[in-house]
Amino acid sequence: MLWSAFLFGLLGSFHCVGMCGAIALSIPMDFSTRLRLFKDAVAYNAGRIITYSLIGLTVGFFGQAFFQSGYQQALSIELGVLMLLIYFLPKQWGDKLSGMMGLTYLTGQIKRSFNTLLRQPGRGTILLIGMLNGLLPCGFIYMAAAAAVLAGSPGHSMAYMALFGLGTAPMMFVTATSRQFISMRIRNQIKTLKPYLAVTVALLFILRGLSLGIPYISPKLPAAQSGQTAQTEVMCHGQ
Repeated sequence: MLWSAFLFGLLGSFHCVGMCGAIALSIPMDFSTRLRLFKDAVAYNAGRIITYSLIGLTVGFFGQAFFQSGYQQALSIELGVLMLLIYFLPKQWGDKLSGMMGLTYLTGQIKRSFNTLLRQPGRGTILLIGMLNGLLPCGFIYMAAAAAVLAGSPGHSMAYMALFGLGTAPMMFVTATSRQFISMRIRNQIKTLKPYLAVTVALLFILRGLSLGIPYISPKLPAAQSGQTAQTEVMCHGQ
């Protein structure tokens, strides 16, 4: 499952440029030498990857509980269905849901922090900007975090999100260092692909939960089997 994290990040990085490209371009990087520029770009992307990794570690503890109880199949199917429902909700419903979940408030707080940090140049500041960037509400990050829940353990979930972050790094690195923003025409073309990617990921979640025995796509889930075995043993002992 970890192999898909980098690919998912790489594909999602085009979306990241559209959503976070303006932030990357506003970072007070040192363009005096290529080496300093490189270090600053590395610091920015490292900050994002650190945040993604911490998100993975956090959701991994929840995922581990589902694995131990043998409910990972049901969780995978439910996440896939929920992903489809949320992604295709009318915009006004999505905005209302974001407000109820506090995401609108979170975005406002992060933007205010950005404004403060942008006035304080330095590599440490750039690292913090990257970490804050990783906290911005984003559908692709939510999808990656949902996949990380199913990784099986906090360590694997953390690794999944780290690889996802590494996948987004090349495109964000180029954007931050070139001071060139991807054209509106290309961004609009990328947006037309987003529903297809969202549906593909959601269907993969559902197929994975069905545990059909298809390698890489719908493998047998041993944790679920062991959970069922444990339940059977308890019933047997009870008898």
